[in-house]
Amino acid sequence: MPKNSFSLLEPIIAAAVAIVLVSNVISQKFFGFTVLGVPLTTDVGTLLLFPVAYILSDILTEVYGYGASRRVVWYTFAANILAAGLYTAAVALPHSPDFTNQEAFSAVLGQVPGLVVASVCGAWFGSFANDSTLAVMKVWMVKWDPHHRWLPLRTIASTVVGQAVDTSLFVGVAVLFGVFPAADFWGLFLSQWALKSLVEIVLTPVTILVIRAIKRFEGVDMVGTSTWNPFAFRKDGGENRYEAENKK
Repeated sequence: MPKNSFSLLEPIIAAAVAIVLVSNVISQKFFGFTVLGVPLTTDVGTLLLFPVAYILSDILTEVYGYGASRRVVWYTFAANILAAGLYTAAVALPHSPDFTNQEAFSAVLGQVPGLVVASVCGAWFGSFANDSTLAVMKVWMVKWDPHHRWLPLRTIASTVVGQAVDTSLFVGVAVLFGVFPAADFWGLFLSQWALKSLVEIVLTPVTILVIRAIKRFEGVDMVGTSTWNPFAFRKDGGENRYEAENKK
């Protein structure tokens, strides 16, 4: 059972959903740079927000279990659909003559529905790839590493897998909707995948410290799940191994 009446789960869920929603707007701005003579392109959301989103996803899965992270994927999915509908309605509504920024307003928010479709496709498949990879590896690893000394192995491995799925789908769908030029696909994919993975790898020590602190605060360390079905929204399952793993 959790050690405290207040849980950090709700704030973490809120932050994870908010980050994805904000990224759909700021991801429209991207810039190019060269590494070892290879031209690369990335967007602002990739550098600022998505690595944090995946770190939060790792925290949810590692601490609270696959069931909790599965619900967050669906919360994000629903929030994205709602945001797309509201942005579309806001752009379509007639504007007052006093509002002189309709073109700029439309240029930014009018692209969001296409980005939302790309984001939903990438985030849904990528998040489940990330979360299931981490959760399955944890079930396997606790058999020979009950104190999680090799925790970075599964956080990094799940990131590489999840980011590859997320980025390829996000960039591909965004190109189909005309948000990004088709000629930039490979540059965007490679640079985003590399940057997202690299940033999270660099931040791994911070991620591990936060995960361990939250486990101590909550008294929770979930392993496994009653089902790996991504559509089993109400299922949790798994075993809280915190007390067993921290006995002297």
